[in-house]
Amino acid sequence: MNANIFINKLKSILSEKKLNRLGKQVAFTKRERNITAFHMVVSLVAALGDKKTIYLSEILRVYNQLTGQSIKYKPFHNQLVKPELAELMREVTNRVFNCWINDALKYTKKDLFKFDNILIQDGSSIMLHRSLKDVFPGRFSNTCPAAIELHATLNLTQGCFEKASITPDSYSEREELPTFKELKGQLLLADRGYYSGSYIHELDKAGGFYVLRAKGLKAVRVHNAFKQNGQELTGSHSPKLCELLPELPKNDLIDMNVCIKNKLTRVVGYWSKKEKQYTFLVTNLSIDEFTATEIGKLYRLRWQVELLFKECKSYNNLRGFQTSNATLQEALIYVSLIVTTLKRFLTGCIEKIFKTEMSTMIVAKTTGVWWINMLTAIIRKHRKGLLNAVNGAFDFLRKNAARAHPKRDRKTGVFQYGVEPNF
Repeated sequence: MNANIFINKLKSILSEKKLNRLGKQVAFTKRERNITAFHMVVSLVAALGDKKTIYLSEILRVYNQLTGQSIKYKPFHNQLVKPELAELMREVTNRVFNCWINDALKYTKKDLFKFDNILIQDGSSIMLHRSLKDVFPGRFSNTCPAAIELHATLNLTQGCFEKASITPDSYSEREELPTFKELKGQLLLADRGYYSGSYIHELDKAGGFYVLRAKGLKAVRVHNAFKQNGQELTGSHSPKLCELLPELPKNDLIDMNVCIKNKLTRVVGYWSKKEKQYTFLVTNLSIDEFTATEIGKLYRLRWQVELLFKECKSYNNLRGFQTSNATLQEALIYVSLIVTTLKRFLTGCIEKIFKTEMSTMIVAKTTGVWWINMLTAIIRKHRKGLLNAVNGAFDFLRKNAARAHPKRDRKTGVFQYGVEPNF
């Protein structure tokens, strides 16, 4: 891989011809204007890629800086609040997810990873302007009357979004899970908000694998339960889980078979010191192939999606702007996802070219030195300027955004779970 591969993929998505055509297809632009779809998309990406952008007026200043125009706030805002802008950014986001991808990680423990891939599902709430409570009702009407839930599927090896969707915060999370067809041969990791007994059995029938944190299991019957030393805890009867809870040790993993929806299902339990209660993981992974300890290790990989959301919110402006326009808020969230994906794609390219382990978090927050130069060259179509900007970004980041403690990360970070950078 070299810088030209990155540049070609960057230009493929941020192409003036393609973006202006897409803008007409979704009716964002119906006739020739000073503010084109190409100018708008690239300027939004440039503005939200800088963590200092907190006001809509700052997006306008970035737009004028990149394009050399002198657009006033009112006509610019009129374009921002078009409902078609949200549709435009949604389409661009989907194209980005399919194009800007790297196999950033590879599995090193083949006995542990026997799946086509590992997909991690999660959601993140974003508080909005109170006036949007009828469009995006929040779960907590008093403290947060208006909120959006961003649902995301993380592809572990690619290290970025597989898909994403936006719903009101009050909607059911389970409706946004990948389809059974998409999960065939894959391992799904998800928190308890996505759990249901019916869902896991249907996923098992479809040929998918899962490790989910469960809820509402206290009334289920325990067929058998074993400590890690092989000691059985149930005896000859099948107690309810709530009856067995007082007997469960707090310093050991428990491997159980319980009856969920009239079907025996494997459950791994452990005491959470933080929550001061037992946590239960349901899985269809065989005890003959995966120990309870390995089930726990697999589930801890779910933390990678939390880090991705943190990166989006802290450094790529995934948060509620102070706007009462619902479609504008939706469009800006999609822009944040585009920015995050671009930065992670760039990070993966640097790793492959220079064989250097990079920190995605440091790359995301050091945009002041290199980000705007790259997007300026794109919007002004300076071929040599773009090559210089990309090479400059690569050189700066490989020297200043490498992982500080790669050896430590193999003991305490994601690499302890059998994955490595895919150089």
